[in-house]
Amino acid sequence: MIFAIVGTQRFPFNRMFELIDEAIEAGIIEEEVVAQSGYTEYQPRNFTVIPFLTQEEMNEYVVRSRCIISHAGVGSITNCLERGKPVIVIPRRKEWGEHVDDHQLEISKVFQDNGYVAVAESQAELQKLVPCIEELTFQPYVRKQSDLISSIKNYVNSL
Repeated sequence: MIFAIVGTQRFPFNRMFELIDEAIEAGIIEEEVVAQSGYTEYQPRNFTVIPFLTQEEMNEYVVRSRCIISHAGVGSITNCLERGKPVIVIPRRKEWGEHVDDHQLEISKVFQDNGYVAVAESQAELQKLVPCIEELTFQPYVRKQSDLISSIKNYVNSL
């Protein structure tokens, strides 16, 4: 199974679902696809969408999946990486009304440059990555504790 995630932003991400539908119709994706669709208006022809899921439901789909196709939301990406799943990131773009700016391009580049994810920005890239994503080598992701949390813990421990 492939699980697709678009997050809960109030912007649709029709392009990502169109790419997945096209990959299924091209025979590149032959397995079940389930997607968390949020506010995306696109009605897929070939896979199931669920608008919103609880965190527990999200985690269950992630664990059951062979790989994840996700928008470039930090929480979505790190949640999947912490469960050891290969992630293909499709960043939302301002020019197509998918977000207010292009910060998801920057986020996806940072995760890709650190060896955590693969990024697809086109149908050709997605169709190239899906069949071989498990053969690619990724860096293990370990959540780093932020300086703010460390400072708060140190302060509390000093009391």
